[in-house]
Amino acid sequence: MAKIIKFKNFMENIDFYISEAKEWKIFIYPTDTIYGIWAVWNEFSIQKIAEIKHRNWNKMFSIIVPNFDYEWIVNWCKKFWISIDKLKDQLAKYHWVTRIFSHKDPWIRIIKHDFQHFVENLWMPFITTSVNISWDVAATEVNLINKEIADNVDYIIDDWICAGKPSVLIDFVDGKVIER
Repeated sequence: MAKIIKFKNFMENIDFYISEAKEWKIFIYPTDTIYGIWAVWNEFSIQKIAEIKHRNWNKMFSIIVPNFDYEWIVNWCKKFWISIDKLKDQLAKYHWVTRIFSHKDPWIRIIKHDFQHFVENLWMPFITTSVNISWDVAATEVNLINKEIADNVDYIIDDWICAGKPSVLIDFVDGKVIER
């Protein structure tokens, strides 16, 4: 069974949770939209999260990166001929979490929640997806998280209620912005 931690306590003990993340622990965490499930990006984590969610492990996950200077996002931008400044400008236009993506590559996210501070300190990309089983209602509060999922993760970070507003999607390949 997962250990539930208040977000404030999680951040106060950030070094401990960074070491736990590097041990491939699975977390449920708050964003400014809904609760998500995440782990440091590796094949084991992808398979474990897919198992927990009863999801095809080949299905694309989002990747949250530490910041715009992280080498992985810089290389992603070069691949699609997008400047970091253009990326920052697009993300600045939207208040809610924004995903940037191409059709065949993982979606990149930089979240607009204090949890992003943890990601910056971890300085490793991690895979993430919503905490709900596909087609179930998204969890905006810890008590709405599917019990089967909650019982199979290591930690649940409780930050009370998330906004529940869907993410804005920016497709830099086709130049579309999708507000859901």
